[in-house]
Amino acid sequence: MGWIKELLWAIGLVGIPVGVVTLATVWWAMQKGHLKDVSDSKAIELELKALNKKKKKKKKNGEVEDEAEEDKRDFFQKKWAKFGGGFYGVTAFYTYLVVEVTEVIEMIVNIGGFWAFIAHLDFGVLISMFVNAIMNFVAAMTWPLYWSNKMHTSRIWLWFIAAYAGYWVGMQLAVALQKRRAESRVST
Repeated sequence: MGWIKELLWAIGLVGIPVGVVTLATVWWAMQKGHLKDVSDSKAIELELKALNKKKKKKKKNGEVEDEAEEDKRDFFQKKWAKFGGGFYGVTAFYTYLVVEVTEVIEMIVNIGGFWAFIAHLDFGVLISMFVNAIMNFVAAMTWPLYWSNKMHTSRIWLWFIAAYAGYWVGMQLAVALQKRRAESRVST
């Protein structure tokens, strides 16, 4: 496969989806008030790092209390934060979603459809799904290897460029949307 064709595949399979995931997660975090300084993408990235490295302090009675009074992030934001929140984290989160959804669909199809899957569901299947989820987490954390093996490429740099371009565009769009929203509030 020529490098131009591969770049187009990388843009379609990784670049655009990573951009959409970045836009959605960052915009969502801004709307929920988890990110305070949204003046530019660098400020957001610094805040994401701070969110992921919450410091803990001890109470007088020996219990550990989180510095934030309560973690109000929803399920997806917490999962995203587990992957790091920045470029690598967004791409790993997207890769995890791809791997999990693909495996679940394949499992349902191989068993004979959704209702056959439900009928087949037992403790052993749940344990198997849990073990696969852990293995998929590892695959997601090593996403450059996952995409390199999946697409049978030696040009992983093209996939990196496409993923980072998607991340950058998604971040810029999230900042622009937030600024536009803030300006519309001021003008009304």
